[in-house]
Amino acid sequence: MNVKEFLVLGSVATNTAEVVERMKKLPPPKYVGKYKVPESLNDLTIGELLSLQGMSEVKDCLFVVCRVLFGMNESDVLATSAEDVIALSAWVAKEVERISKLFMSTSVPPTDEERQAGVGDLNFGMFGILDYFALRMGITNHEEVERVPWVRVYKCMEMDAEKTKYERRLRKVIQERSKK
Repeated sequence: MNVKEFLVLGSVATNTAEVVERMKKLPPPKYVGKYKVPESLNDLTIGELLSLQGMSEVKDCLFVVCRVLFGMNESDVLATSAEDVIALSAWVAKEVERISKLFMSTSVPPTDEERQAGVGDLNFGMFGILDYFALRMGITNHEEVERVPWVRVYKCMEMDAEKTKYERRLRKVIQERSKK
C-alpha cells in the first residue's frame, strides 16, 4: 500500500487512534524509496529541526519528514510505501523528542529573585533560540542561523548554562566572604 492509498483508507477509518499506536511501534526502515534513512538526526540544521518540530497533523508528518530528510515532493511521497513512510515518521518523532530533551536540559532554573522579576515572561520558544544564537555569534540574519547544525546551537546553549551556574556559585562565594 502506498501513502496515497493509506490516506484514503485513513479518511474513512474509525480506529485511527489504534492505527497511530501501532505505527509508533514500527522499527525505522533502512530505506524510504531510494533514500537511505540516517542513523540519527544529528546532522540536521536548526532550521530543519524547527520544521520537524512544527508538525501537528498525521498528513504533515508524512510529507514534511520526507521533504526535510530527502527533499521529496508530495507526489513522490504519495507513491512511496506507506509502511516505510509511517515508520520513518514515528522514528523521526522519537528523535525530535530526544533532541528537544537535550535543549531543555540547557535550561538553568531561575533564582527566586529572577522569578519575582518575571523571568517566566521571557520564554520566546524556538524563535528565541534562533535569536539567542544569532546574537551570540554576531549573525544579523536569522536565515543564516537556520543553516547552522542544531548540535552547534545546543553546545553553545549547554556551555552558556554551565557558565551561568558557575557565575551564580561565584557570586555566592563572594557574598559569603564579604560577610566575614
